[in-house]
Formats: sequence, structure tokens, C-alpha cells
Amino acid sequence: MRLLMPRERLASVREITPAWLKERGLRGLIVDLDNTLVPYGAPPPPPAELASWKQELDRAGVPLAIVSNARRERTRRWAEALGVPGWGLAGKPLPLAIRRAARALGLKPGEIAVVGDQLFTDVLGANLAGCYSVLVEPIEPRGGLPHTRWIRGLERRLLNSHFRSPNQATSPKRGFLYWNC
Repeated sequence: MRLLMPRERLASVREITPAWLKERGLRGLIVDLDNTLVPYGAPPPPPAELASWKQELDRAGVPLAIVSNARRERTRRWAEALGVPGWGLAGKPLPLAIRRAARALGLKPGEIAVVGDQLFTDVLGANLAGCYSVLVEPIEPRGGLPHTRWIRGLERRLLNSHFRSPNQATSPKRGFLYWNC
């Protein structure tokens, strides 16, 4: 069960700043694409707020990569638009692409936050890879593929039964789920 639990929950990927990473001893960032970084299916170029967030990471020397289950071409276009490495059709929750991205960033998995909007792909993949898992609210919670919408219902039930609020992922209602990694 704990492999499905994020280390933290945030409202948006843009809440992750260089200072936020430093406070947790993290040096790099791997993000999911659809409904984490941009709305599902949105084409490049990045909106102003995303470009500004990326510039803040760049100024602080924080490396960023995209690991997505989206099509390779879509992921490649976004990776190029942001000037970062990217892996599409990543096969999450299998940790292979996350580990490959960590190596490309020159960091160990324990030095990286992996951020996504789904428990069964992003959080599970991050935890299996040994990274710091962060669950964010989906940009468009009702959008996406039919199987994604169905799985979101399962995720909501699981999260609601174990956590009080998005910022309390390390303080579950039930003590048996608490772990200190």
C-alpha cells in the first residue's frame, strides 16, 4: 500500500521551487506531461506561467526532465519546447524511464522529486524508482482518456481514506501508512 502513497501532495507543479527542493535535500525534478505540466492534449508553446517557472529552475541550476506515458512525438515536442530531456511511452509505473531520466540528469534517484497527477503511474513509478514522490492535482480533473477518468475515482477513494488534505501526505489518518523515507 505504501508504494501508492506520495511523500507529498501539492495543488500544482508550480509550487515546487528551488527552495522547496533544497528544504527536502532534492536537486532535480522529473515531471509527467499531461495534466501535470500542461492540460491533456495541449500543444506547445508553453504558457507564460510555465515558462516563468522553468526559468526559475534554470536560474537555480535545477535540472528538469519529462517522463510521460504520452506518445513519444508529443513528449518530444514538449521536451524541445522547454529545452529538457524527455521520454514518451515511458511505461510507468515501471521505473525504467524514471531511472534513465535520473541518469541523464546526473543525479541519484534519492536526489530527485518525481511529480505527477496519478497514483497508479506517477507515484507508484517514483516510489519504485526510489525517488521522492509528489502528487499534484490534475490540471483538468475531468479530462483525459476514459480509463484515466475511471482510475481517478479509485485514486480519490484511496486518498480520501488515508489523507486529510493535499498538503498532509506524510500525515495520514491511519498510522500504519506513515513511513519516514
